[in-house]
Amino acid sequence: MILSMHQPSYFPWLGLLDKINRSDAHIIMDEVQLSDNAYQHRNLFLTADGRAKFLTIPFVRKGYLERSFREIEIARSDWRTDHLNFIANSYRKHPFANEVLPQLESFYAVDYRLLADAVLASMRLAFELFAIKTRLKLQSEMKYDHSTSRGDLVVALTRAVGAQCYLSGTGARAYLDESAFPDEVTVRYNEFHHPHYLQKGAAAFQPGLACLDALFNLGTDGARALLAACP
Repeated sequence: MILSMHQPSYFPWLGLLDKINRSDAHIIMDEVQLSDNAYQHRNLFLTADGRAKFLTIPFVRKGYLERSFREIEIARSDWRTDHLNFIANSYRKHPFANEVLPQLESFYAVDYRLLADAVLASMRLAFELFAIKTRLKLQSEMKYDHSTSRGDLVVALTRAVGAQCYLSGTGARAYLDESAFPDEVTVRYNEFHHPHYLQKGAAAFQPGLACLDALFNLGTDGARALLAACP
């Protein structure tokens, strides 16, 4: 079994979807700490004139550094209207707006209380639209030594599911101790090469956006084919 894991991500970028799609099982690490500069509660989208802009889910900041991601509350509910209006205004003239927007209207109609609920719902919708069938596991539902952290945590979770291969992002090379894994576990790194596609309104291709950008430009069939063709 090939296992991957990652922090929750609001409408993940294609690189994360690619890693998950290449895995048999994926652990969503919902017990990690929220990082203000990460992409857990925000992501990049293009404006109507082709500029990259962050959409961020507001969260209750008081004491958030002492809480796990899954415990953090959303600060206010009007973010859903703001995000949907921005996306609709930015992407309504894109080739597949009529296909994608109704899906987003259903997502933003839900009054999420916890940040994790909204982010995980966005991930599950992305998996559905990209036809990703990888089995998902929540870190919070697993049995392991909760005192472990960083590289030791990765090893502990890999042991917990009995994986034969751990598929990591390339950024983990800086801290991951491959020798700490059991002998029967192979560590591999997912070398993602961002595919280009025609981005309506962009002067030049902008990589690293939320996966919705590919869906609005290519539709579900085209986006699935794009992901499947990643080398």
